[in-house]
Amino acid sequence: LAHAGVSVGALHGGKTQAVRTRTLALFKDSVNAALVATDVAARGIHVDGISLVVHVDAPTDHKDYLHRAGRTARAGEAGTVVTIATTKQQKSIGGLTSRAGVTPKFVGVTPLSTELMKITGAQEPSGIPYIVPIVEKSVRSGGNKRPRPNSSQRRRRPH
Repeated sequence: LAHAGVSVGALHGGKTQAVRTRTLALFKDSVNAALVATDVAARGIHVDGISLVVHVDAPTDHKDYLHRAGRTARAGEAGTVVTIATTKQQKSIGGLTSRAGVTPKFVGVTPLSTELMKITGAQEPSGIPYIVPIVEKSVRSGGNKRPRPNSSQRRRRPH
């Protein structure tokens, strides 16, 4: 996505918590227009204004499906959930959504079909590769700290 010009972040378990937190902040602050995530982002994350969730690899558990899908349409807002599946997967997706209490609308699409673009609200990417912004760590001021004495200058504790 970044090579196509989409400002995107990625969340997965292979990233440190600090990197995941920074990535999520960039998404929340609309620096990144898209967020690609594994189930590490399915629960416990709240971001206002998410209008689209795309399941590229649908979960097998209906509760996981609901948690992923629940990232959109929060607090009465509208949202769209798209689950990409092959025709062979359609039956299992139907069962999954049924257990989740969702009635899906199955639509046959191809990767660049107008129907898929209409459903997802896709736009033509700029084609200019997106460079992830580097957030500089703040440098702590030395304040009024005194230099640490070397070992010969330290006071020794009485035994």
